[in-house]
Amino acid sequence: MAYRGVGGHGQVLSSDHFHVNCGTRPACRPPMHSICMVSDFFYPNMGGVESHIYQLSQCLIERGHKVIVVTHAYGNRKGVRYLTSGLKVYYLPLKVMYNQSTATTLFHSLPLLRVRLLGALEHQDVRNVLVQGHIFLNTSLTEAFCMAIVEAASCGLQVVSTRVGGIPEVLPENLIILCEPSVKSLCDGLEKAISQLKSGTLPAPEKIHNRVKTFYTWRNVAERTEKVYDRVAGEVVLSMDKRLDRLISHCGPVTGYIFALFAVFSFLFLLFLRWITPDSTIDVAIDATGPNGAWTRQYSFSKKGKKNDEIAKTR
Repeated sequence: MAYRGVGGHGQVLSSDHFHVNCGTRPACRPPMHSICMVSDFFYPNMGGVESHIYQLSQCLIERGHKVIVVTHAYGNRKGVRYLTSGLKVYYLPLKVMYNQSTATTLFHSLPLLRVRLLGALEHQDVRNVLVQGHIFLNTSLTEAFCMAIVEAASCGLQVVSTRVGGIPEVLPENLIILCEPSVKSLCDGLEKAISQLKSGTLPAPEKIHNRVKTFYTWRNVAERTEKVYDRVAGEVVLSMDKRLDRLISHCGPVTGYIFALFAVFSFLFLLFLRWITPDSTIDVAIDATGPNGAWTRQYSFSKKGKKNDEIAKTR
C-alpha cells in the first residue's frame, strides 16, 4: 500500500517535491515514492512474510525510496521504532486474538484452523524439516507470492500447489505442479508428483537448489517493485463521479450499482474518520538519516546495458 508523504505543516507532497540533480547524465532518476507496508506479521516475529517485508524495505530504502511498516504491538514493543537504515515501524496497540493475528487476519483464516501439523517452526529449523520430504503441498486459497514454495524448492522438493494469486509466476513449470483449488485437482497433482518420484524422473534436489538460488535477489525484487510504483504514480486519479461511472459500466446493471453504493459508503466513512481524527493530529513519518547521515546511501542502477549512474541525494 502506498501513500504520499506529508510535510511539516500537513501539506500533501507529490513527487515534484523530490529533486534529483542529474547534471550532465543522459537520464534522470525516476521520482522517489513513499511506501507503507502493512502486516500483522513483522519483527520480532521472524518467518517468510516478515523476512520478505524487511528485506524488500531495506532494498527500496537503498534505492532512495521512503518506506514505513505498520504492524501490531508485540508485548512491550509499542509505538514507533526504527530498524536498520532508518526503517520506521509503527507498532499499533491492536488486540491480538490468535497466533499474532488481529481480528481481520484471524477471521479470514478460520477455515484453515482445523488442521495442525507441526505448529510454528523457528526460522532456522525450516530447512531441517523440509529436507525430510520429497514433495511440498501448498493448499493456499489466496496467495500473493508464497515464500514457502520458494523455500521448499530451494530444499530440492517437488512443489504441488493451487493455482491462485501470484503463485504461477513464482516457479517455472518444470519445478511446480499447479492445481485448481479443489480436492480432486490436488489429489491428481499429488498422484502425478508421486508417479514422477517413483519413476525417477524428478531432478536431483541439488540441481533444483542450484536453479532456484539464481531466481531471486532482494535488489531485483526491489527494482521490479519500483517499476510498479512508477507506473501507478503516473496514472490519472479519477474523481469520485468517474469512479462510480466505471463501476456501473464495468460490473453490470445490478452488481455495478451495489459496488457503487459500497464505494459511496466507504468514501463517507473516510470523511467521517478524517473529521474525528484530523490530518494535523497524525504523526508525521519524517525522513531518518541516522547519526551524521550514516543511513543515507548512494545507489547505482543500470538501464539497457548503459553505465551505472549514481543517484544524487534527494535532500
